[in-house]
Amino acid sequence: MTSVPEAKKAEGPLTEEMRHLLLRAQEGDQAVLPELQQLLDARPELWRAFGNVAAHARDALVALGSGKSLLARESILRRMRELETELTGPAPSPLEKLLAERIVICWLQTYLADLDAVHKDRAETRQACHAQRRASACQGRYLSAIRALAQVRKLLRPLLSPLQLLKAPVAETGSTTKHGHEQNPRNTAGATR
Repeated sequence: MTSVPEAKKAEGPLTEEMRHLLLRAQEGDQAVLPELQQLLDARPELWRAFGNVAAHARDALVALGSGKSLLARESILRRMRELETELTGPAPSPLEKLLAERIVICWLQTYLADLDAVHKDRAETRQACHAQRRASACQGRYLSAIRALAQVRKLLRPLLSPLQLLKAPVAETGSTTKHGHEQNPRNTAGATR
């Protein structure tokens, strides 16, 4: 039986009746659906916790990477939070938050796949080939997520106003003659027509 997460203190603790309802819902009891919907409407922190698939994926990957070590678990979680903070910056858009979260999950998945491939390479079996393919696939998803964040940031960058465009320095495309006329780069002799 899956455990029911404790509600945030701001929303108040779960009653025994609420816990029983949530456990019945987790077991697939269709009869509790109307009551469950009312509870989730009244307590959105519950559906946010249960529905946060990214957090479930993160927790599963951290458990895979840390095993029983609480030191490894806490260290990995802290590093992931640090990376996500670095990636999101001070005022991220919702899309940037989602992509930063995805990058961090792919980051962990990529390095776990790399570790698995290193351990299996020593055996030189079909498992080693599979581990290498998995590591390559993880690397591809990781780089794809990074590219997506970079593209979104480029698209979200505010456009320059006409005044800002007028003030912007313009790079010269060709050299000018001593009379101020632009010289044709193909015509190196500088002859006029």
